[in-house]
Formats: sequence, C-alpha cells, structure tokens
Amino acid sequence: MRPFGPRSYVVSLEVPFGFGDDVELDHDPASLRHGLKPFLRIDLTLYELPIPDFTTTYGIYFATPPLAEQLRPLRGLREREFSLSFDPQMQELGAFEGKQLPELVCFDVTGTFGVDDFSHVEGEADLLVSQRAAAALRRFDLGQLGTIRRFRRARS
Repeated sequence: MRPFGPRSYVVSLEVPFGFGDDVELDHDPASLRHGLKPFLRIDLTLYELPIPDFTTTYGIYFATPPLAEQLRPLRGLREREFSLSFDPQMQELGAFEGKQLPELVCFDVTGTFGVDDFSHVEGEADLLVSQRAAAALRRFDLGQLGTIRRFRRARS
C-alpha cells in the first residue's frame, strides 16, 4: 500500500530562523532538488522564542526531540548536523536574556511524492506528507501560523 493512498497533506510552518554566517549552499544547478539548493553546511540564527515543535527554513525542518522520535520511523527524512545561535541584534535588545537555545533535531527531506511519508514537489513550496505523518504532526504544536491541509495536485 502506498503511504499517501488517496490523501496527502500540505504542511505550512513558521520560520523563526535566518541564515548564520557559516551557512553554505550548493550553488551547482545540477544539484537543485525540487527548485531548492541543498545545504552543504547548515548554520542558522534564531530570531524568536519560544518556537513550535516543528518548524522550517528553506526546505529543512526542525523538530523537538519528542516529535523527532515519532518522525524517525517514517520514510523520507534524513537527519542532518547543524549549528544554531541567537540573533546578535535580538540578543543586544535583551530578547533572549536568561534563555537557552532549544534542543532540536534537523531533518532534510529526501522522500519521493506518493511513495514516502515526507516529500517536496516542484511548484509546491511547503512540505508534503502522508496521512501517517500528518497524524503524527497533529499531536504536536505547529505554532500559531502552522497548518496542515489536504493537498490537491494541480492537473496539467
């Protein structure tokens, strides 16, 4: 049975990160995946706290450890190393005083639409997930702007 079966979902998430000084993208056009340049080195700056249990920036995804445990058995994700720091300007303003960086697990989406639980497709900016993945994500906080909605592929 295909994990997407008759239904797949689009997950839109909050983006509380920006690129850090040491971020490195692969600029070779041959390496583009679904219109995105893959990361060679992931270095991010955090702009706000608290953050949801699942969030993103530029096609990579971050989960809190309890959610990451639920996602690991699903197909289409690969864990990645990354570095994270507070935004220096927000730190100067005292926004993070007395706070610690959140513990997060970073995932890259490697799945194929209609086969795996997580995927991207050309022309759709957000994450596509199977029913199983949507059910797991719905049990966690996606933030005020996070949504899961039914995906309807445009007919050509």
